[in-house]
Amino acid sequence: MANENPMGGGRMALLDLPPQHVVILRRTLTDCLEGVRGDLKAPGRMPNVVQATREATAYKRLLRALSYGWVKLPDEAAREAVAVIAAASDKQNEYEAVVAEHDALNGLLDRLSVG
Repeated sequence: MANENPMGGGRMALLDLPPQHVVILRRTLTDCLEGVRGDLKAPGRMPNVVQATREATAYKRLLRALSYGWVKLPDEAAREAVAVIAAASDKQNEYEAVVAEHDALNGLLDRLSVG
C-alpha cells in the first residue's frame, strides 16, 4: 500500500544552519532537482522512474525547508536523497584523500612549530 504521507505524522524541526551552508545547499539541491527533472523528460531511459520522482519531490521539500528554516521530520526520502548526494560529493572531491593530506600536513606543521 502506498504511503500517502512520506514524512509520516512528524514534527517540525528548526534548520539551524549557517547562512553559507544554506547557500551551498540551495545550489546543490537546485542542481540535483534540475538534473532529475531533465532525466524525467525521457523516462524510458531511466532505470527507476519512481525513485527519481521521489527524489525530485524530496528536493523540492528540502528547498522549501531551507527557505522557511524548518523541516518536517522524519523524512526518510529526503534523508536518503541527501545521503546519495553526500556520498557522491565525497567521492568526486576525493574527501578521504583531502582529509588525510590535511591531517598529515598539519601534523608535520605542529611538530615543526616551536613551543
